[in-house]
Amino acid sequence: MKFDSYTPFNDLPLLPPKYDFDQIEILKRVNTSNIALSNLNALSTKIPNPWLLMQPLLVRESVASSGIENINTTVLEVFEAEVQLEIKRHGPVKEVLRYREAMLKGLEYVTHNGFLSTNHIVDIQAIIEPSKPGIRKIQGTRIINSTTKEVLYTPPDGEKRLRNFLANLEQYINRHDDDIDPLIKMAVLHYQFESIHPFLDGNGRVGRIIMILHLILTKRLKLPVLFLSGYIEKHKSDYYKLLQQTRSGDFGAFILYILQAVEEQANVTASTVQAIEELMTRAEATIKREFPSQGHDLTLCIFSRPFLTIDYVQTSLSLSARQTASKYLSQLTDMKFLQQKKVGRNKLFYCPPFLKLLEG
Repeated sequence: MKFDSYTPFNDLPLLPPKYDFDQIEILKRVNTSNIALSNLNALSTKIPNPWLLMQPLLVRESVASSGIENINTTVLEVFEAEVQLEIKRHGPVKEVLRYREAMLKGLEYVTHNGFLSTNHIVDIQAIIEPSKPGIRKIQGTRIINSTTKEVLYTPPDGEKRLRNFLANLEQYINRHDDDIDPLIKMAVLHYQFESIHPFLDGNGRVGRIIMILHLILTKRLKLPVLFLSGYIEKHKSDYYKLLQQTRSGDFGAFILYILQAVEEQANVTASTVQAIEELMTRAEATIKREFPSQGHDLTLCIFSRPFLTIDYVQTSLSLSARQTASKYLSQLTDMKFLQQKKVGRNKLFYCPPFLKLLEG
């Protein structure tokens, strides 16, 4: 297939692609990637109240995914901003938190409905880019190398055409009776979405969310704990080069790239989850000795977010007196289990080993 980067790719082939995925290298890689993913899925469901842990882990993914789009902040900055309601959050932090909100909204859609629709995808993009929501209506969108100014890709144009491509993508995402491994299918649908490029902004971030939602839909994951953005951020030039290469009809190298990302990030995240689980177990034993009746709930509270405030602990534990929450935090600080820092007018408490694990 001939491909001209300066001409709108209105002839983008519909899904499913006419490509032979039964290649030895792909099949070997998909096997090892599935083993790593299965291990991560099992570990994540073992943690007590895993949803509490998802919130801080999603921040790490949100920071990495936004970083791919040159929206730069740090995990620590986002964690601090979350508990500082009186300060004005700067642009990158707000965008990172919107990414996490969009991921959770997408998760709500696929969990409650059992499918992912074009309307769901449009809603996810509107959360990420509220100033530029909706499918592109104007022509002239091009992807340009910021350094050389070379036109790398011109996506399809025309709202009707884009909606037709998205309708085809929707069918492909929600069809589960084909014999394509979900990880291979995830790579294909990600390529297709990025090639459709239906929005003025936010396409990369929405595309990475769709990959994880696909794994939830196909029951490869129970929770959104696979964070591919960390790998893509480290290998960004390869990612864009292989996307471009795939537009000539050869999916092989891009599929192998995504499978490598799955395997590596599943192993990295599994190590983090396992370390957090072990830390929580040791912490609960220590905390229960000091607070026998509140030990379990207090442990879950401490590991539900990286920085704690007195008000948060009071609300989380349903304590009638703010003074009781303050006493708990002071005692844990005296025990050297927690440390405290002052940011603005807030006194923040944190568990250093937990924070280090979340920062990566």
